[in-house]
Amino acid sequence: MPYESPVASDRSTALRRGVLFIVATSPIWLVPKSIPVFHPVAMLGILIGATLLFLWWDKRSPSELGLELSWRPLANLLGGLVGGTLLILVIAVLLHAILPFEWTWNTTFLWRLVATGLVFQLLLAGVEELLFRGYSFERLISSIGLWPAQLIVALLFAVYHLRNGYPWQVAFTGSVIGSLMFGLVFARTRSVLAATGFHAAANWAREVVLADPPTMRTWFGPVAGRNWTDAERQTTAIVFNGVALVACALLYWSIRRRNRSLASDAGAGTGRKERALAK
Repeated sequence: MPYESPVASDRSTALRRGVLFIVATSPIWLVPKSIPVFHPVAMLGILIGATLLFLWWDKRSPSELGLELSWRPLANLLGGLVGGTLLILVIAVLLHAILPFEWTWNTTFLWRLVATGLVFQLLLAGVEELLFRGYSFERLISSIGLWPAQLIVALLFAVYHLRNGYPWQVAFTGSVIGSLMFGLVFARTRSVLAATGFHAAANWAREVVLADPPTMRTWFGPVAGRNWTDAERQTTAIVFNGVALVACALLYWSIRRRNRSLASDAGAGTGRKERALAK
């Protein structure tokens, strides 16, 4: 039997279990939302149970994914909510300056629907993050590295949106960029709840300040009084995707900076131990 180092064995196990999680949960994301097989609350419960089961199989703590019972998951969720909201506010400010529309307050706006809308977005984002940026994503990162894992998950996320009625152009641009962004939030925080909050807030805030035509959840937004032109829709997509890519770059810079700091601290700690032993 050929020798396999412990590190290689650990990576191989992580890869197998990450893929197994994707396969085991694939019925949830392969079935279009138009077919009401699973209610979001039921899906969330199933995925939390599956995630905890796989972590138990690994003999690892829920804290590996930021799911422990402490103040940290709540703080990460709130931080994600703030980050996702700020992302949409930046996009809204840029679009307000670029698009030739009147931006007005919506007279049919209802705060109650905004609150329930946030709860609904948290449920949906929780399901999607546990599916795509949870256990399987963390195991893929451990086995093949961050960017190969990002590519695999982003393609799965695009297929998921394609099966739920998104045009392929949107599924393989906006959805892919969104997946990379949410994946970097997870990689920076090691928290599924941080990614969930960011994802939910981005979807929620977009409806509150950008929806056209407005709904009763839209507080303030652009009113064209006509159909948008292709150029205006393309401009909006460019701004959305451009700001999201800038956010990705900032998140990746933050990850690299943290990793350099950790490596420097580890090196300094080793040096102190060596000097102590030499005395």
